[in-house]
Amino acid sequence: MQFTSQLLLLHSFFFFFLITSSSSSLSQSNQFCEAGIAESACGTGIPSSSKLLIKGGTVVNAHHQHVADVYVEDGIIVAVDPDINVGDDVNVIDATGKFVMPGGIDPHTHLAIEGLDITSVDDFFSGQAAALAGGTTMHIDFIIPSNGNLSAAFDVYEKKAKKSCMDYGFHVAITKWDEGVSRDMELMVKRKYQLF
Repeated sequence: MQFTSQLLLLHSFFFFFLITSSSSSLSQSNQFCEAGIAESACGTGIPSSSKLLIKGGTVVNAHHQHVADVYVEDGIIVAVDPDINVGDDVNVIDATGKFVMPGGIDPHTHLAIEGLDITSVDDFFSGQAAALAGGTTMHIDFIIPSNGNLSAAFDVYEKKAKKSCMDYGFHVAITKWDEGVSRDMELMVKRKYQLF
């Protein structure tokens, strides 16, 4: 059995919180179906419950590993205990003999970039699909304003990210400095965005 087939990856929203986008919409799942990825999850096989129990796997984290159950509600890890009992409304995955690990976070990506004499090959969907296949479940993409206008660049990248199939955050690069950029930063902070 290959090592990769023994892994179950988790991503908890507790690991990192920026401006994130949920990847749970059916239309985004259909992108995988149309691309021939994860065909077993296509159609009516997609579970409707937001509750999940991963049962009996070897949970691996930074300080140790142990056999446990992992209970998740709405994408958030709620409990990690040796024997969790749940109701019939919970989807259960038997992870016996498998490793259950947190998903990775890539803090520096450039998806769908067009500028600075660079054009990336991957858009948000193709780059994220490749990242998910390798165990990365969240990334932080750099927004490069072409004319220094941070808010306009942010809006453009939000549209590009509608093709997302995993969690992401943004880091806006400051490519020049003037009063307009200073005002833009203040507006961005008012929008609850604070990573420059």
